[in-house]
Formats: sequence, C-alpha cells, structure tokens
Amino acid sequence: MTTVLPISGLTNRMQGVINARVLKMWEAVDMRNGNVWAMDFVLLDKEGGAIQGIMPINYYRRMQRDFVEGNVCEIGRFTVEHVKKNGYLTVDHAFTLSFSGQTYVTPVSSNLRDIPTCYFVFKSLEDIGTKITEETQPIDVIGFVSDFTQIEDKMVRGTRARMQVVSIRNERGHTVQLTLWSDFIDALDIIGVHEKSNGEPVILACSSVLVKQYMGTFGLKAYAASRFYTDHKIREVKDFFERFNCNDTVNAKTPTEIDIIDCSPRVVRIKKEGPSIISLADLALLPLDNFSSGQYTCIVDIVGVNNPFDWYYEGCPKCNTKLKETFCSPCKGRKPDPSICYRLLLEVSDDTGTTEFKAVGRTAEGIVGQAASVVKGGMNMDSNELPDPLIKMIGKKFKITVSGKLQVLYKNHRTYNILHTELVSVKEQLSLLPIHDDFGDELVKGDNTVIIEDDCNEANNDVTTSLSSELNAMEDNGSKNLLKEVKQEFKNEVKKKVASSNDKDLKGKRPFDDAGGLPVCKKNPRRKLIISGQSDGETE
Repeated sequence: MTTVLPISGLTNRMQGVINARVLKMWEAVDMRNGNVWAMDFVLLDKEGGAIQGIMPINYYRRMQRDFVEGNVCEIGRFTVEHVKKNGYLTVDHAFTLSFSGQTYVTPVSSNLRDIPTCYFVFKSLEDIGTKITEETQPIDVIGFVSDFTQIEDKMVRGTRARMQVVSIRNERGHTVQLTLWSDFIDALDIIGVHEKSNGEPVILACSSVLVKQYMGTFGLKAYAASRFYTDHKIREVKDFFERFNCNDTVNAKTPTEIDIIDCSPRVVRIKKEGPSIISLADLALLPLDNFSSGQYTCIVDIVGVNNPFDWYYEGCPKCNTKLKETFCSPCKGRKPDPSICYRLLLEVSDDTGTTEFKAVGRTAEGIVGQAASVVKGGMNMDSNELPDPLIKMIGKKFKITVSGKLQVLYKNHRTYNILHTELVSVKEQLSLLPIHDDFGDELVKGDNTVIIEDDCNEANNDVTTSLSSELNAMEDNGSKNLLKEVKQEFKNEVKKKVASSNDKDLKGKRPFDDAGGLPVCKKNPRRKLIISGQSDGETE
C-alpha cells in the first residue's frame, strides 16, 4: 500500500503519493511571444500544508478533466525540487512540485470536507511600502472595503481595458489601494458584494496579490494567481469580522480621502472628501519622512527649473529607470534603444514661501505639454538655455499634489515628488487674485466675499474700466476671450446695481441700497459685498 505523505513533509526528490485539493491554477505565459507554455498550480492538504507546482502544457491537456481547480485528487509519481527562484512564489514552502509524463492524477471524493478551501499567510497593511517593497513576491492581506471607484475604460498599450480601484482598510485604520483590471473586476464583483452586504462591512481577503509602486506611492495589484474572498463562512474572514472594532477605526486618522463618519457592527457609512489645499509654509512644517504615505495639494506658480542642464535622462523603454551604460537594473538586461525621459526639479512658490518639486516621466510631460524626446529633438544643442517648451511653463499656476515620502538631498533641503498636476484655469485664477478698479478701491475675492472701500468725496468714475494689472498680465493668446467675458460680466453686474438705485441725491457717488447688497455711501465705509453666500456683517 502506498503511503500518503503530508505536503509539509515533502523534501528533495521524495517519492510517494499526496491527497490534496487543487487550490488554484493559472497560466504560465512566455512574455516573448504570448504563448502559454505551462500551468502553475497550488495544492493544499488536510493538515493545511500548501505547495506550488508547475506542469508543461501538454501534460495538463492530458489530465485537465480531473485536475480542476477545487477538486481533491490523489497525485503520484511527481518530482520534488528545491525552489529555484523566490519570485512569484505564492506559498511558504521550500520545495516545489513538477509533473512529468509519469505523473498520474485520480479524483478523490471521500474526504472533500477535510481539506480547507483557502490558504493565507497574511501580511500587515502597514508593512506595504516599508518592510515589503519587493514587486515580484506575492502576499496575502485582509481588511474591510472602505471605498471603491466606478469602473473606468482605459487604453493600455493600444488595447481598451477596464480598471477599478478598491481601498482596503485594517482595524488600525491603515489603508492600501488595490488596482483591478478587466477579468479580476468580474471575479471580485465588489459592487455586487456591496449591494448584498445589507450595510455590514465587506471583509475582503486577498490571496497572492503583488506590491506595486507608482509615483512614490505603494499599492497592490492583482495578477494571474490572485484570488479574492468575501464569504463570512471562511474562517479567516469570519475571525476578522468578529475582531473588527469600529471605534478604533473611527479614531484612527490616516492621510486618505476617506473618513469613516459612522460605524457599527452592522452599518458602515463612508464620506468622501477632496484633498485639502495647504500652503508651502505649512508643507514645510509637516513631520514627513521616507515612509510617509500622505498626499498634499498646493496651488503654486512655477518660477524656475533648478536643473537646466540635466532635465532629461536616458531611461529603460519598459520601466523608465535610468540606464547605466545601457543596462537596466530592475529589468536585468541591456536596452540598446533608450527612451528620453523628463527629470525636472521645479522651483515653485506661493504667497508663503518657495520650495522644490520633482516631476519625472509622464507627470512632467503633463506639465510641459510635450514628450521629452520631442523637446530634446527640437532644441539647439549648442545653446546653454532651456528649451522653449520648458521656458513657457514658467509663470503658470498649477494645483499640484505631492507625496509625503520625502527626498532629502542635503541638510534640511526638501524635495517633494509630484503625484498629480492640474493647470489652474484663468477663471479659477480670477477667484484667487485681488481685483482693482479705477476708484482705487480694492475688491478681495475669497470665501465668496468681496470687500469694497468707498470714498464719498470722489467724483463719478467709470465702473467698466480694467480689472487690474495682475489680470492684464495673464492675457495671453489663450485667455483673452475668457478675460473679456469675465470683465463684461462684472461690468454688467455693477451697472445693474447702479441703475436699481432710487437715491437721486447720491447719483454719481455709487449709492446702493441695502436690498441691492452693496454698501450705502458713508464717510470712509468698509463693508462686505456678498457675491454668493451670506454676509457676516460690516467692518469699520
């Protein structure tokens, strides 16, 4: 009689038989031609031991009727080998299984309930991006779904694909984002799961997901071996749900856009808020470090480029990593045809100070408006000046989100990695800048209010003059029409208020009745004109 071996006891070149569940299977694809050359799989026995294996595709075709994901099989005449490489190893076992032409697989049905249906070795969400940064080592994580985006259509390498981002949060308040593509969106169906949850927290256990880094932020992504579980009948999901402490989660403050405003064992309501805008002075006071996951948004002007002579580099066409003599360390190969990539150290400023933001790759391309290869190809190589496209971006106002993960170049000098940029339109700038008229009066727009200083001794003036020298300076070819419309709208509004006044004695002195919302002329009055919203009184 053949001895049935436990998976945990398998060692090098051991022969025997195992009874195990086919926990999961996925295709091994040749990246050079896209052909499937083998099938990877994970086996799990009743003792909870798991081992990963591989079989050539022709062997799989011979046994695919019996070797099915979820089936329990008796497997014999396999080969046990040392793990050759740790990359993409989904279980904690020092050996792997290999199938040969001698291997047999026989379905077994007598002990289906004895063998678990899941296998996890959970990692803490706090370790992602700190202790765990390896992007080819799958991990298991668990948490509750705190947020998820709508499904979006994206173009990836010329092919249309669907994308969705799911935020996972643990009981200590730490959040990590999981990116799903196409088939994995259907496999998880988080929208359907959420609708069926009846207000209870959706607990999500992820098996074999990869760590990914994008623009300085670490997250998770699914790949062929990834599996997702939300069923409370699964022991690990049930245990997490039972120890889930809502009060601890509410009190935990993390730098995310999600704020738990009400939480009970049965109800979780989620409120989404946009990122708050802070000044550069406040940004400089934040206790940032090399492991921060915070994101901060500032409205700044680009005032210069601090690296005018090395604003681009030759990078890997696949991962954009800077090449060292045509060699790419992450890809472990030579790249004879490098791509030209941006590396901009931008000096930015606002009313509170000046600092340095770093933009690379496509983020920098979004600021400049042209690809780095195009800019380099059109520049005069004998000139020591910046190319025109880089000069034109200086003076523009952007809303920029930066990472709290700090780059310290020397002493206390801070450089912040840019994650996202958005050009501030002329119309938005009008709401940020002071507006002057020919009376010498200042109208300061902010928080939906306009402050007017009036002088009763001045003669009648034309309300329809230019808004200010600041606004005129903004009048480039792309904004003249917009500025003209805004000016005209402002003129019409003030004219309307003047015409509605019935006080003939104050004609020419800009008298406005209280019902019109503009101040009645007094000696050196100073009041607030409410464009929208409610007045908070007058100030002398």
